[in-house]
Order: sequence, then structure tokens, then C-alpha cells
Amino acid sequence: MKKTKHLMLIIFLFKGILSFGQDNSAYKVIYEADRKGNAISGSLEELIKYVNNGNPIRVGWSLAMQMPDKEVIEMWHWTDANFITTLNGNVFAQVKGIFQQGPSFSASGTASVVLVSDASANSWVGIIGTTGVMHQKFAESKTMTKMYKDMGYSDEKIKEEYKKQETMKFKTKWTVLTSSK
Repeated sequence: MKKTKHLMLIIFLFKGILSFGQDNSAYKVIYEADRKGNAISGSLEELIKYVNNGNPIRVGWSLAMQMPDKEVIEMWHWTDANFITTLNGNVFAQVKGIFQQGPSFSASGTASVVLVSDASANSWVGIIGTTGVMHQKFAESKTMTKMYKDMGYSDEKIKEEYKKQETMKFKTKWTVLTSSK
């Protein structure tokens, strides 16, 4: 009997050690689409089911950027889907306003993400869909405008660039909270 109690205690402690530090509120990728809205993995119907059940949803989107040395880098953004709409078999999530940010690279190539120096609170917002399309609004940045000017862009070309950025296409991933304690 004593051996059984010790064995039970050891099993209990072992299970506790294994579960300690595990994320018991893990998100699971339910749906992934390319930038044209074509499914890569998962089920859009399952995502809509979770949305309609009120489950917490997160959305991520990939931004590929051409660097001056011709290298293409990929950056992912993730956020909670704050205001979610389903329409015509697709899911659309409004992204909460943030300070504008962007990548920065040192001369040695070390990457970081920095706030745009003249950004104000909530200077960027967007709506992204399982269609891959993101509609976004942002405060025009003096920093970005100067960067375009330094690249030789005319005022008209700069306005065109800002306009193009209002609607962009991205690869997306949609996750749902699958468990919590």
C-alpha cells in the first residue's frame, strides 16, 4: 500500500512538472491563405464556426520587403482580431489602432523594429480579410515622406505611394484559442 502511495505521488509530481510552464491557453492555426485569398491550409468554414461561437481570434499577416541589396525579407505581424465581420463566406478583422512602426537595419545588418519618429497614437488602423486584402489608414509620416523625397520621388509620386498602401494584399494566418484553464 505504501509503495502504491509513493508511486501515485511520483506520477502526480511528474505530471505536474511536465505541465508546468506549458501554455495552457494556446492558439491553434485554423486557416491560412495566400495573398490572393486562396487556402493554403485549414478550413475557412471551421474559422467561421469559431468566429460565430465568439472564440478569441488572432490574425497574422506576412509582409515581404525588397531590401536595397536585393534580398527579400519576410516580416510577420500578429494581433487580436478586435471587431470581426463575416461576409460572403469570408472573415474580416479590424485591427486596433497602433503607433506606426517599421523595420530598421544597422550597418552590420542587425534588424530591429522602431516607432516612426513622428507617429502619434492610433496613427495606423486596418481591416484584413481571409481574402488577403487589407484596407488601411494611416497618418502620413514626415519620416516616410522624407525617405521618399530622398529617393527622388516627386510630390505626386509620393501621394501615389501612400494611396497604393491604403489597399494591399497579404498572406494571412488565423488562429483560435483552443484551450484555457
